[in-house]
Order: sequence, then C-alpha cells, then structure tokens
Amino acid sequence: MEALLIILSILLIAGGVIFSILPPIPGPLLTYGALICTHFVSNDTEFSTSSFVIWGIIGIIILIADFALPIAATKRFGGTKAGVIGGMIGMVAGVLLPIPFGIVLGPLLGAIIGDLYGGNRIRSAFKSGFGSFLGFLVATSLKLFYSAILGGIIAWKVGGFTLNAIIDLF
Repeated sequence: MEALLIILSILLIAGGVIFSILPPIPGPLLTYGALICTHFVSNDTEFSTSSFVIWGIIGIIILIADFALPIAATKRFGGTKAGVIGGMIGMVAGVLLPIPFGIVLGPLLGAIIGDLYGGNRIRSAFKSGFGSFLGFLVATSLKLFYSAILGGIIAWKVGGFTLNAIIDLF
C-alpha cells in the first residue's frame, strides 16, 4: 500500500507541475493531492495539520490569482471588457487548437482581437494584449512555483522515509 501511495504521489506531483502550465486541471490542486497521499504513507511522512491548512490556503490564493491576474492586468493596461473576454477565450483556444505556442499566443491575440472589437485603437489593443499576456505569465509562474516547492518538500519527506526503510532492512 505504501508503494502505491508513493507512486500516486509522484504522479500527482508530475501532473501538478504539468498542469501548472496547461489549464484544463489546476496544477496546484493535484500537488496538494500528493500532499494528502504522502501523509498516509507512514508515520515518517505525516504532515501537521498546520501544514495542510497553510498549503491549502496558499493553493486557494494561487488558484484565485490564476483567474484574477490576467483580468486585472488586461484592465490595468487599458483593456476593455471585450478585451478581457477575448483574452480568456484566447487562452482556451490556445490550449485546444494545434497552434505552435498557442498557450502563450492565445491570451495575447485574444485580448488584442477583443479590444479591437470593443472599440480600442490598435496601439491600445496591443497594450492590453500585453497586459493579458503578462498576467497569464505571472499566474502561471505562481502555480509552477507552488507545485515545484510543495513537490520538493514531498519528495524530501518520501526520500527520507524510503532511506529509513532501506536502513531498517539491514
């Protein structure tokens, strides 16, 4: 059972890192799931209640920021409501359509097209598109950082448990 939980934790950490970049599933949520799985491996890998609460709160804040940052950045850079909606549509289209660098270009082009549709001039549309892109980059970086740090902590905890289990064999 321990081996199964460790393998599941590894898969959840890998998924957490991957889906911190790709939007269908929230990556931090998967990494938090790895924290829960690791907790039940053995007494050596248990986490405190405060660890669960702190990492959970940080994860929720990052998930909220994932939606709020691109919108706020688009607005901050002069985007219209149509530009904000275009940026969100562009992000989804960038993932679903087989476009090279779609995940990066989608929010940028979506916000530009949306702003042009919303009545902004080309210069303003490009400015808000850059804001959408910047918000997307910051949000993605936060998710990736969370998943990498929490994944590292979990790996360290499981690595110590595994080392102790090997030493106990001898």
